[in-house]
Amino acid sequence: MDSLKTLIDQKKYDLVLKLTESSENANDLFYRISALIYLGRYEDALFVIQDHQKVLETNLASLINAHINLLCVLGRFDQAYTVLDYYSNLPYQNQVVEEILRKMPQVIELEEKKQTTVRFYDDEQIESYLKSDKDEDVLVGLDTIRNRDIFTFLPLLSDLMVNHPNQMIRSYILMMLVQKEVDRPLKMKSLDEIIDVNPKHINPPFTSAVFNETVKRIETDFKDPSLAQSATQLLSEYEIYTYPRSLKDAPKDLSIALYLIAREYANSPLEDLDGYLDALELDKEIITKLKDKIQDVLNKI
Repeated sequence: MDSLKTLIDQKKYDLVLKLTESSENANDLFYRISALIYLGRYEDALFVIQDHQKVLETNLASLINAHINLLCVLGRFDQAYTVLDYYSNLPYQNQVVEEILRKMPQVIELEEKKQTTVRFYDDEQIESYLKSDKDEDVLVGLDTIRNRDIFTFLPLLSDLMVNHPNQMIRSYILMMLVQKEVDRPLKMKSLDEIIDVNPKHINPPFTSAVFNETVKRIETDFKDPSLAQSATQLLSEYEIYTYPRSLKDAPKDLSIALYLIAREYANSPLEDLDGYLDALELDKEIITKLKDKIQDVLNKI
């Protein structure tokens, strides 16, 4: 049987729901929540969280993201702040969770602003958001036009893909055009290089064999769930920042490099790196160079 993540990637959401129907495993439950979200069953996804709160708190970083974002999608912003207060008052877990808690008020505020913009702003006002010097305003504009005729804004989006100073926003625009299957030759600035892209012929992020195999290794090999969550999040950020370039490193090398970075982020660096890599039969020079390359990219975010 394929893994739950593979089934999600294959959009077999009903099968994921069937396989996780009676599960009490946190990892299974998160995939169940994901399937419900993809199906637009947001209330049911919230019920999963409410019914399994303590189990899901074993991976607090993922839970906070899922819970707060679900409430925001449903427009329950006051409840989102209340839930955030609850999570903020839990005992300290790790630096990853603390960083998520620190960013969440801005996430809630941004989502409230986006929903207001969708309801009341005309095309001219949305363009003013897209042309803003503030990244959060540009993101509001981008999320708003998802539900409008994207070709109306394509000339402006094309300009942003080349000239916006934030690589994450340039990648985010391309991801949106890929999702919309826009069949146009375009230019994009990616990692300080202008490249040719046609969104229609580019695969979505997070679907490659290398990405999936790396995530699978992280999920099965990491004994600490918080480190696994951190490493997966770092991998996702790295994938977005380098998009549309494909991941070309070996999944085993990637997972170990991310493990080392995640440990450093958790203020728990590996003491005997040579012994650890020797036991895994890995080349220290290769892993160190890969780790430095990933960190160099992440430091630009």
